[in-house]
Amino acid sequence: MARGKGGGTDFRALVRWPAWALALLAFASAFTPLAPGLVHGLRWALFLGSILFAGLGMGEGRRMAFFLYGVLALLVNPIVPFRFSPEIWRLVLASGAIWLIADNLKSGD
Repeated sequence: MARGKGGGTDFRALVRWPAWALALLAFASAFTPLAPGLVHGLRWALFLGSILFAGLGMGEGRRMAFFLYGVLALLVNPIVPFRFSPEIWRLVLASGAIWLIADNLKSGD
């Protein structure tokens, strides 16, 4: 387990695997038909995960990550949802999944 500067466990390392799992589920859902309840749960998970990672990005001074997670949270917002065609939702889910995977690659931290 990765250790932070203060000797505790690095929070980024703890959320890396759940982020990958969420990204793989989002990527798979972009190419397969899923039940509406599962898609609604996925949108909630992506929304909450995006808010969490936007906060992490802001705390680490990563403006682009903060912006992209904010856009993803806005698009998958389950509270006031957008109404897109299925093709656009597939694009949103796939691009969100690719960003989650790319941002959570182990990069020497």
